[in-house]
Amino acid sequence: MKEAPKQMIRWMRRDAVVLLLYLALTGAFTWPLATNLGDNWLAIHDTDTFVKLWDQWWLSRTLATGQPLFYTHDLFYPVGLDLSYHSISWVVAPFSWLLTPLLGPIDAYNITIPWAIFSSAYAAYLLIHYLLHNRTAAFVGGFIYSFSPYFVTHAGGHPDLVHLAPVPLAALLLLMTLRDGRSRWGILATAVVIAIGAYTSLYIMVFTLLTLGPIFIFAAVEDQCWRTARFWRNGVWIAVVTAVLLSVRLWAIFATPQTLDEVIEAKYAASLNQTDLLALVTPSHLNPVFAPLVEVESDNFYTNEKWPAYLGVVPLLLLVVALTRRRKRPEVVLWFSLWLIFLLLAAGPILRFNGERYRDVELPASLLSWFPPIRAVGTPDYFVLGLLLPMGILAAYGFDALWQQAAQSSYGRRWRAVLLLAVPLLIFELWNGPFPGMPATVHPFYQALAQEPERFALIELPLGRQAAKPYVFYQTVHEKPMVEGLSARTPDEAYRYIEANPLLHAWQEEIPLDCDGVGRELDTAVTQLIADNFRYVILHNQDRTAHLAPYFAQDEPLLQDDELTVYDLREMAERPFCP
Repeated sequence: MKEAPKQMIRWMRRDAVVLLLYLALTGAFTWPLATNLGDNWLAIHDTDTFVKLWDQWWLSRTLATGQPLFYTHDLFYPVGLDLSYHSISWVVAPFSWLLTPLLGPIDAYNITIPWAIFSSAYAAYLLIHYLLHNRTAAFVGGFIYSFSPYFVTHAGGHPDLVHLAPVPLAALLLLMTLRDGRSRWGILATAVVIAIGAYTSLYIMVFTLLTLGPIFIFAAVEDQCWRTARFWRNGVWIAVVTAVLLSVRLWAIFATPQTLDEVIEAKYAASLNQTDLLALVTPSHLNPVFAPLVEVESDNFYTNEKWPAYLGVVPLLLLVVALTRRRKRPEVVLWFSLWLIFLLLAAGPILRFNGERYRDVELPASLLSWFPPIRAVGTPDYFVLGLLLPMGILAAYGFDALWQQAAQSSYGRRWRAVLLLAVPLLIFELWNGPFPGMPATVHPFYQALAQEPERFALIELPLGRQAAKPYVFYQTVHEKPMVEGLSARTPDEAYRYIEANPLLHAWQEEIPLDCDGVGRELDTAVTQLIADNFRYVILHNQDRTAHLAPYFAQDEPLLQDDELTVYDLREMAERPFCP
């Protein structure tokens, strides 16, 4: 026990500067998040953020009320929703839930964003430092991994998806265990870190396993380790312990194979959501300096219009330097192979370049579309997150090569000083501009609903997956069940009630009111909704609701303003749709 404080002191002496630099850069790349803590300001880059806030609220509610962990009746009421296929992070959501009493729900969520960026950068630094024993190169590689525009923008929409520290940590522990023969604790630590990644996000599990596979092969071939019994014993035990730890997370998913196939196919859009290859070398349009120069091209990128996939000139040049390096050539080949694998997966099954999809140009990823882990990542563009680790490592190898060459020069210090100038240039070209956010306020009507002790359900219009994302955020305030909702992969079974009710079905399909023969059927549908404890219809005033106006022509709204029009179903039942 006496050694622990000494080890802590040695660790702080070794990495204090790196930690402080990463902390300062995290603050800069997420600015003005830090200055808005306590102001009910929500850091948001995409409406998926609302779903993550619902996850946080739902976990707290479930633990408080003893509801099932994989089912909820708060969404798709009264049928409910199977959450086995939902993308809730069983690491991030509990983390923010624990912080909620201290920070409040909004800041408890906000704080997960800088933590994801900071922790992932430092984890990559530890791996690269182990590989190169060069702290400066390791710092550069960790920065490229975690501060790339694609990473930072996803932090504002899919914060669970960018808690990527388990990937480099698992790679580090696997190499140490297989190379150095650290058996018991190395095996357990490797398996636990892989499991943490899987419980954080199943996407991260896929990225991790795709990364560790080539590393395992490399470790087997390196120094012919495959000839030793210890190597295979450690490898088998890592696989067994990992499988046991993952079984709890995966059991609910694989328990119903038919539903699993259904939800995978529902989200599979590989021919639409692939990475635009031009986006990889086009600076982020969110960088205020580059924006006027690249906005026209960025508008063509489709997926990468929201998630800039720019890799950076400096990182790519350092990658080229790494490929010319003779020393450590086998390691460079390993990481370049991984870089290519993720690049090909991110490019998707067909070529997309400058906004154009070339359907006749099939890419290698099309041969892997049948493989369940690849197919489950229905958006190939996400594989850019897997690409960033080998990108950062290769850039670090290139930086280390230049650093070593500078040391051998008679002007070593001067050349190293010149080389360090690449760091601020790297920071500038990867900066993604101010982090977006908004006041986390909701309509006073929802706050009023929260004060009503009765449990009744709401119908929010328009219906639809995208429309439902802010609705689930509003539910964290009013806490009433709602007729729709969403999960990462919503089973068709969830829509059974909506499709069976003629009125809800008409609203879902945006069918105009037709009084020829359907009026009585719609009146009966309202009666059924009231019997099932629905009380209010909340119409969000937007262009998509214009076709709904005839359905409410006979009714006086309970509330009407620029944002909402609210109707009481009990009053609607007193007047027929088609008098």
